Amino acid sequence: MIEIPQLLKPVAHSYEWSINKYGPIHRAVAWRDKERQQRRFDIFTGLLAYDTNRDNVTINDLGCGYGAMFDTYRKLPQFINGKYFGYDISKAMIRAAENKVSDPRAHFILSHKATENADYSFVSGTYNMKMAADDDEWLEYIEKSIIHLWSKTKISMGFNMLNIASPLREQTLYYADPKHFIKFCEKNLKGSVHMINLLSPNEFVIFIMK
Repeated sequence: MIEIPQLLKPVAHSYEWSINKYGPIHRAVAWRDKERQQRRFDIFTGLLAYDTNRDNVTINDLGCGYGAMFDTYRKLPQFINGKYFGYDISKAMIRAAENKVSDPRAHFILSHKATENADYSFVSGTYNMKMAADDDEWLEYIEKSIIHLWSKTKISMGFNMLNIASPLREQTLYYADPKHFIKFCEKNLKGSVHMINLLSPNEFVIFIMK
């Protein structure tokens, strides 16, 4: 088991409380409704549209919660013989995911970073909740996480973040500058970087392709 950094422990405790209170539903991972949660998953699925000639794609899901994202991929033709690796910092979330998903293609791992190589890596909402962490410290964590996840990604990666331009504000959430992350990814990941504005102005999605 990989030791969870001190920075992330308040986040883990928050999600432990949420999953125990609400059970394996969208509210446990801080989504206002299931449709908003699913919308993010569907956007990430767009990357797999470029990979239709095989049925064994592998996926990393960093911050998998109770395994909700797996349902989006389980019936895709690209995933018939694939593998899914879900990572989370909450023990209770991992237990909930294992109880919810019995599919042998799914593997859930207690970790704050990917341990397996995969064709595609996705981060849905994971970088948003910082609790009381300092913004500069949180930014450093995100950048290190992105670089590490890219090292475990063979084809393409996608992540979403709250936009600094959003009129909505919550003290425990992190709001990011999309221009900063575009430049960061272009400089450090050496891939083709694209920003998706389907969630504008409150959020943005970045895709990086090798």
